[in-house]
Amino acid sequence: MPDFKPLLSNVECDVAIIGGGIAGLWCAYKLSKKGKRVCVLEAKSVGSGVTKGSSAILTYAHDDIYHQLIKKHDTEVARKYLHDAKRAIKGIVKVVKDENWDIDLEPIDYVLFSKKWGGKRRLGKEIRAYGELGIDIPEIVPDLPYGVRCAIKCGGSYQFNPLKLVSCLADVIKKNGGKIFENTMVTEAPDGNELRVNEFAVRAKDFVVATHFPYINLPGFYWLKMYQEQNYCIVIGDKGCEDFCVGTSYESIDQKGFEYRRVGNKILIDGATVRTGQKPYRSKYQILEKHINRFFPNAKEYVRYSAQDCMTLDLLPYAGRYSHFADNIFVVSGFNKWGMTGAYVTSDVVVDMIMGKMARDANFKENIYSPQRNVLVANIIDTVQNVGVIAASFANDLLNLDAKKFERIKPGQGAVIKYKGHRVGASRDEKGKVRLVSAICPHLGCNLKWNKDDLTWDCPCHGSRFDTDGNVLNNPAIEGCKKVK
Repeated sequence: MPDFKPLLSNVECDVAIIGGGIAGLWCAYKLSKKGKRVCVLEAKSVGSGVTKGSSAILTYAHDDIYHQLIKKHDTEVARKYLHDAKRAIKGIVKVVKDENWDIDLEPIDYVLFSKKWGGKRRLGKEIRAYGELGIDIPEIVPDLPYGVRCAIKCGGSYQFNPLKLVSCLADVIKKNGGKIFENTMVTEAPDGNELRVNEFAVRAKDFVVATHFPYINLPGFYWLKMYQEQNYCIVIGDKGCEDFCVGTSYESIDQKGFEYRRVGNKILIDGATVRTGQKPYRSKYQILEKHINRFFPNAKEYVRYSAQDCMTLDLLPYAGRYSHFADNIFVVSGFNKWGMTGAYVTSDVVVDMIMGKMARDANFKENIYSPQRNVLVANIIDTVQNVGVIAASFANDLLNLDAKKFERIKPGQGAVIKYKGHRVGASRDEKGKVRLVSAICPHLGCNLKWNKDDLTWDCPCHGSRFDTDGNVLNNPAIEGCKKVK
């Protein structure tokens, strides 16, 4: 990966992009190609956030989404979303070929399947939805190590290495005169044509917030319109999986199902999804281990990690003006686990608005990804459930439901304790060293939960995550948890 220096002086540009993940870099790439002077401000290093954990599948089959889009919105919205997803695939493949990039791009068949009768009914609805949208999707018998109730194959898909794409995008942005600054945390909102970063000023005509979860709380209210989910992954290889998943990637639509994706001579297995900050009583990695031991008993484990995604209430990402009150601030976010196509599509929307090809105040009919769409009222059940999780977090503080005695925390463990009337996150490392931090999220004051799989403090409200020293691992939080003596 390339290295870039932090911001150490004032800078002027046409467009300042906050966030150096795949979405921010697509915005910067496209704008630089159109002659705009761009600068990218990244809190850590480019691609180091959600992008690096992506399975990087390019497909229009985003789970069983189309019958849900027809139900939540209408057929025209579903048709537009399908068209954009297919356009993104063609656009990315074309850019890669035209630029002669080596990103391990390879064509695959993409298979959605279910082991449950309920999943079979859902896939049946999806087949009918595709038919309504003009696509014939076949049912197949998949080459899986266990039986399924239903499976459908969606061709025209690809997979690639997301960090190689990030590196290539960054290289072209730099060659086109763009500036990229790493280790540059943005904590303030733009004020007119100026953004303050520490003691330095970034002056620009327009700003794009591409920080995974938007960090400006008001206006915008993204903390009310989105939440985050975490997926757990284990990569295996060697014996027992040499011929599995060749030329095909599989994804279960079941709540407790798994995704399989070949990575060279290894297999990435993804599953055990949970809303970030939920307190799992069973290790998510153990769920994956049990599955691997049963169906791939001779395979060797190479690495394990978790990845995180923003989920919107109506299944559509956000792209456009950040709010009614900000004419020169734009946002791309809420990819619902499909950021590889979503980032390309939403970057097109923002670039078109900045270049004047689309009105900045385009409504939902003109821009189905409009952040100003009526998502809360239109999806009242999902809204109530999301607000319920937030309310439960604050109630937990009053009732102190999850507080444990400090003496019960063993090496390698953590828990919330009550200390002098405050919630404190206490953890011991494997050597017994104690670390104490405030168990209140600095973002909006929700109560943090201990994640025993990743040994982190996670927020169930909006998905911020912190290490045992309180340092920020995932936004929207922009400052760490206070240490407790």
